[in-house]
Amino acid sequence: MQRVLRFLTLTAGALVLAILVVQSASAEGTFDRILRDKKIKVAIDVANPPFGILDKNGQPDGSDVATARQMAKDLGVEVEFVQVPSAGRIPALVSGRADVTIASISVTAERAKAVMFCNPNGALSITIFGPPGVNIKSPSNLDGKRIGITRATLEEATVPKMAPPGTKIVWFDDLASTTQALLSGQVDAAAMTLFAQNKVSEANPDKHIETKLVVTTAFYAPIVRHDEYELRQWINTWLFLNARNGVLAEIYKKYTGVELPTLPTF
Repeated sequence: MQRVLRFLTLTAGALVLAILVVQSASAEGTFDRILRDKKIKVAIDVANPPFGILDKNGQPDGSDVATARQMAKDLGVEVEFVQVPSAGRIPALVSGRADVTIASISVTAERAKAVMFCNPNGALSITIFGPPGVNIKSPSNLDGKRIGITRATLEEATVPKMAPPGTKIVWFDDLASTTQALLSGQVDAAAMTLFAQNKVSEANPDKHIETKLVVTTAFYAPIVRHDEYELRQWINTWLFLNARNGVLAEIYKKYTGVELPTLPTF
């Protein structure tokens, strides 16, 4: 009888240990896995200057890319970039293709339903711009005009709300397509970040592109999946420290040409 009891005790103990091991493995979060594998997957949009671009060698660059590289370096891991269009920034994260998205995603309540925002790492102004012959001085002037907007951007979230019913919104899947539509005359004007507008203007001086209307100024931030609190907390800590030591400001100024404003925290 004692042998039976001893056997049952040992068996039960082994079973409990096995269950604990399985539970521990299944409970591993993204942050633990990043530290274990020494690699973090970051979704970026390289068609959104100055935040994300491809350099002359075809390699990712821009303020978002520089921020991600510095963050990975300080975390002590390798960074793997997952290149996505504007519309794919949130889906790439939610589907698990990326651990975090750093792609100048402006903070909105609607987006917060699908993902968790970290603290902001930059700010952007949305403008409507076009050639000199297009008269847009107020939202009412958008009536009857063709306005190019890139999907899944702050432009999509703000411009249609302020535009009168007669505005003809023309949708594009990426910034490059929106830009080309403006340059070719497919649209009368386009909505973009001020930084993107400056790049378009610099690259096409003969078009004399100018700001017509400032729509809004917003803050953008990295995003992680819901319940990834450990990863979000580490990123927030990193953002806090690098906002104070000037690293974020240095990256922002290098790529945008303007000073980083004071960043809010949640």
